[in-house]
Amino acid sequence: MAREVNVRSIVAPVLSILFLCALIELGAGKVFEEMQEYFTTLLPGLIVMVPPLLGLRGNINGALASRLGTALNAGLIEPRLTLSAEIKVNLASSLILSIIASATIGVFAFGVNLLTSTPTIGVLELMVKLIAIAVFAGFLSGLILALLTVFVAVTSYARGWDPDNITSPTMATVGDFVTIACIYLAVLLVV
Repeated sequence: MAREVNVRSIVAPVLSILFLCALIELGAGKVFEEMQEYFTTLLPGLIVMVPPLLGLRGNINGALASRLGTALNAGLIEPRLTLSAEIKVNLASSLILSIIASATIGVFAFGVNLLTSTPTIGVLELMVKLIAIAVFAGFLSGLILALLTVFVAVTSYARGWDPDNITSPTMATVGDFVTIACIYLAVLLVV
């Protein structure tokens, strides 16, 4: 059954979500600011990892949000917060992609650091720490955000909103905050 679509039904929920997203991004910036010492002195190469890890979260969760929105709109997923086979496959795929891509980002950050600066700690130690931080932060943020993406997609659909208009912008913003916080936590645990 087709729903009636008008400008107000699209703009009103999206505008409120975008306003909330702007506030969350300010929080992510504050967490990022608190990490300045780690970026500048304690762990060379860490700053190189942050943009690709943030981009990774947006790409993987944006794709997950799109797949879930399509599945909900097509009736392939029931708008209930249960782990159906379709949702499990999507969650597993997102987490596997997160681990592989995060490890790759850690290796690339190590390589960039070797090419552009003199490590302040041992080369092997630096490599292990950067990869560990990337994988830990990528997996933890991936897990949190994948579950949150399912929640936002199903909840927005159940409320009569198009999940494509709500889930992607919400997860892009929340993803930045959660990823920055997970990087910070990983740094505290690893360093």
